[in-house]
Amino acid sequence: MSGNSNKKKIALAGALMFCVTSISAQTVKGVVTDNTGEPIIGASVMEVGVAGNGGVTDIDGNFTVNLKGKGNKLKITYIGMKSQEVNVAGKTNITVKLEDEANSLNDVVVIGYGTVRKKDLTGAVATVKGDDLVKVPVTNAAQALTGKLPGVQITTTDGSPDAEMIIKVRGGGSITGDNSPLYIVDGFPVSSIGDIAPSDIEDITVLKDAASTAIYGSQGANGVILVTTKGAKSGKTVVSYNGYIQGKSIAKTLDTMDPYQYVMYNYERAALRGTSDISSFEKRFGSFGDLDLYKYQKGHDWQDEMFGNHDLSQSHNISVSGGSEKTKFNLSGTYTSDNSLMKTNGYDRFNVNFKLNHEICKNLKLDFGMRLADVTTKGVGTGGGTYKIRSYETISKGPVNGLYDQIDIDPSTLPDDEYDEYISITRSLQDKVNDYWRRKNERRYNYNGAITWKFLKNFTYRAEAGYDYTFFQQKDYYGALSDKSVKDGGSLPMGEWTKKDTWKLRLTHTLTYNKTFNKVHNLNAMIGQEYVATNNESLNVIAKYFQKDIAPEKMFASLASNSGATGARTINSSLGQEDRTLSYFGRLNYSYADRYLLTFTMRADGSSKFMKNNRWGYFPAAALGWRVVEEPWMKGTKDWLSNLKLRLSFGTAGNNRISSAMYETTYKAYGNNKYYGAGNQQNPHYTLNNSQLANPELKWETTITRNIGLDFGFLDERISGSLDYYWNTTKDLLLDAPVTAIGYTSMQQNIGQTSNRGVELNLNAAILRHKDYSLNFNFNVGINKNKVDKLAGGQTYQSYNSGAFSTDMRGYDDYRVVVGQPLGLVYGFICDGFYTVDDFQTTTDENGKTQFVFDKSGNYILKEGVVDGTFITAGSKAGLRPGAMKVRDLTGDNKISEDDRTIIGKTQPKFQGGFGINATYKWFDLAANFNFVVGNDVYNLDKMVTSQSYRNTYASLRKEMTPVTLGGNAWTYMNQSTGEIITDYETLKNMNANASIWSATTLSDNNPVPTSWAVEDGSFLRLQNLTVGFTFPKQWTQKFACNSLRLYCTLTNLFCLTSYSGYDPEVNSSIRGSKTSGLTPGADFSSYPKSFSWTAGVNISF
Repeated sequence: MSGNSNKKKIALAGALMFCVTSISAQTVKGVVTDNTGEPIIGASVMEVGVAGNGGVTDIDGNFTVNLKGKGNKLKITYIGMKSQEVNVAGKTNITVKLEDEANSLNDVVVIGYGTVRKKDLTGAVATVKGDDLVKVPVTNAAQALTGKLPGVQITTTDGSPDAEMIIKVRGGGSITGDNSPLYIVDGFPVSSIGDIAPSDIEDITVLKDAASTAIYGSQGANGVILVTTKGAKSGKTVVSYNGYIQGKSIAKTLDTMDPYQYVMYNYERAALRGTSDISSFEKRFGSFGDLDLYKYQKGHDWQDEMFGNHDLSQSHNISVSGGSEKTKFNLSGTYTSDNSLMKTNGYDRFNVNFKLNHEICKNLKLDFGMRLADVTTKGVGTGGGTYKIRSYETISKGPVNGLYDQIDIDPSTLPDDEYDEYISITRSLQDKVNDYWRRKNERRYNYNGAITWKFLKNFTYRAEAGYDYTFFQQKDYYGALSDKSVKDGGSLPMGEWTKKDTWKLRLTHTLTYNKTFNKVHNLNAMIGQEYVATNNESLNVIAKYFQKDIAPEKMFASLASNSGATGARTINSSLGQEDRTLSYFGRLNYSYADRYLLTFTMRADGSSKFMKNNRWGYFPAAALGWRVVEEPWMKGTKDWLSNLKLRLSFGTAGNNRISSAMYETTYKAYGNNKYYGAGNQQNPHYTLNNSQLANPELKWETTITRNIGLDFGFLDERISGSLDYYWNTTKDLLLDAPVTAIGYTSMQQNIGQTSNRGVELNLNAAILRHKDYSLNFNFNVGINKNKVDKLAGGQTYQSYNSGAFSTDMRGYDDYRVVVGQPLGLVYGFICDGFYTVDDFQTTTDENGKTQFVFDKSGNYILKEGVVDGTFITAGSKAGLRPGAMKVRDLTGDNKISEDDRTIIGKTQPKFQGGFGINATYKWFDLAANFNFVVGNDVYNLDKMVTSQSYRNTYASLRKEMTPVTLGGNAWTYMNQSTGEIITDYETLKNMNANASIWSATTLSDNNPVPTSWAVEDGSFLRLQNLTVGFTFPKQWTQKFACNSLRLYCTLTNLFCLTSYSGYDPEVNSSIRGSKTSGLTPGADFSSYPKSFSWTAGVNISF
């Protein structure tokens, strides 16, 4: 009996051991899918409570995990999706469906020196995800933001590949030369985001109110744009390739005179002056009787020659990511070649981005990042600067060269003066483009490292260090016939070589405390200290008097090979004054019961740009949030209301973007020579280094912001959005103001105050959600009203000059800053049409016919009471006569003068925004993005210069300025059959009965006039891009070990609905400077035309 009992005990023990062994060796298999049933590749599946035990899903979403612990739980995570914990006790096979976190309020949003859940935000923040950048190919990261964020206005200065992207957040506020937002890339402040490969970007976040920007203190006044590049990821190594090719063509061309209209208009100009001018005309174009031959000559299309380049652009990006849970990395390399509409213009860019995360031990982590950018820009474009070809020359250059097109000439047989004239006339615009050769290279090396140490349960210390070094050089070659060489180089080739090296160091320490009390009180406190220093050194070499046939590359390879004559070489160097900022900052976030939110931030900045008494600036901010949806009395709305949050914030931020040493007088050695001085020793002669009068009273520019906002979401965030009202006031504006002082013309001053008030609306809707199809819609609009509140010294206005035509302009100061008005006011004359035959004195001749009365000099005489517009027509071929431009007399003295000017344009838009749709059907995807701007004026300076013969003896004009008798709209004085100038009253009246614009011959050849006629409505609606893609099914791609494969085609700038007559209404020319000015915005001067482009690309990963 006892034997049987022992056997039973042994059997039972064996069974128990078998069960235990089976349980401890439990294997769980499964598949992870998204909410449409598609398998997720690379999802992390880890056993809870057992560090390092788990893996990632394969190409079919499958996984296998051998459990080692007793918890019987698996945690499944994937970036962009909600993580899940699954109880697998007694299970051997499971299916896990992860929900997309894109509609989740638990999204993590990047803010200054940290992150926060979207639902806990108390500030005005907007984000664009990196996925949106990959789907639509752009070469500049700023382009990807166009029309996507409310309150963020993005304007491309023109259509050139390296055009400046002007970003204004809520109107800007500052009116200094740089009122752009602060750019932060992976925690490091940079001057631009134009050199970042869009394919390297994880997301872009815009901080708009002081509750968000005050943590950046001295530089956050104009908003902050945070760019996070793609980080390291653990799991299976993934290799991705994104590439495309792109073709471009000019989106819009302008109508100009044909050959016959051109020669007839210029004959009329000559005939108005008399026989001497007619003789000169006939030497160039032939006698009047032969001008009909030009009806049969094909004119040269200069717009096509200058902007007709069809070289393909291309971009290639390869990235590799992977690693273990402890060590993960991401490495990305990008090459972009963006060719221009102009031959020999464009740029090449190389980018390398590397990130490494390593867990040294349980509570100690290391982060390292490296960004390298090498950008080479070719050509000078058409905008900004003083010496270069202008885009309006494609209109003003004649379509024919006159007799030089008809007669074979051997230039070598011509005398020097005739040879120079022949070359000047017959040179093509491409020849002129080649006269201005440029190579600009910028290499940036950026390194960032950080240690994160969680040394106590609730305390985390983080130390960051960053170093940025930029090598910049620009080579400018000026051909023998370029304006620069003619003026400064003895009509021989000359070159200018500029080098500038800039470094920046950043050291940051933060200490964070995070704790939840009694499950309802959450406290997150952070204090920090930061030190940023930057400096630069530069070298400039100018070399002149090279042989005429020298090539640019050869010139810069041997600058010492020029003539060696006096003044042939000039060398200047400088070492900048170090700019240092020391900062202390802190932030406190508190939430109660996930309903009531409080944020308080404070930053103190000490800047070396100000005197000791004004050196420190203090920037506090506070914000409150109320998640109404979490109130107990709102439980009944949970089925349809997923989010309702009220936000309120108030705070300050600063701006110190001025040059160093503006508060003190500095000196430099004058030239290379030394002079005998004290002690009979040779000493350098010192002179003033400041270009502006020093101002020891300079202090911070400060922006005060107030914001109230409402976040809402319906049906589990299928419909979501936000509504914000803001009021920003910027005081103590830093501005370069004119002064009267010996040796100086200006001084940096704190001169006044501006304000911006506005409303922003953002809407997102997931209209359709299905495994096989989806449809999403987004819309945003921002309304901003800008105003100058006051100026220093009780001034009511200040005058500024666009600089387009230098002192040639009649009414030189064509911009105003006026108290009570918005910035960007264009100042000039109000156009009142043109003078008619009935504005001049007449008499009745012996035949009973009406005839004009002329003075002793043969000039028309105005009737009594008709405004005298001689000020406008002075210096013109035709003078004041019927068909001359008429402007309004505002002073009432019946005589036009500069005193009759007024505000003729407001360049600030009334509102702007964008909308888009994203749709999928099975394997196809479609995306369309629109942007719009409404209510802004554009100051069309190109229209002015191409509607008169400005400094051009035989200019071609815009089509509308063609004489009405030749198919145009303009007044004319010439009988087209005989070439005679008509002065007969009835004949002149009848031949111009259908004319709708004045004659260009009544405007001066040397003095453009700013009138309301040149100010146009710049409103537009643009289809920014349209993308169609096809993603191959996984069952196809997995056959060759490919995780995903997508082909796509994108059309960019498909159409632009606008009444603007120029190339494009989205302009903000830099005129003659290198950058645009906040004081003279909205000008269209020699802007590079925008292009229409097609793009074919591929996204593939392994």
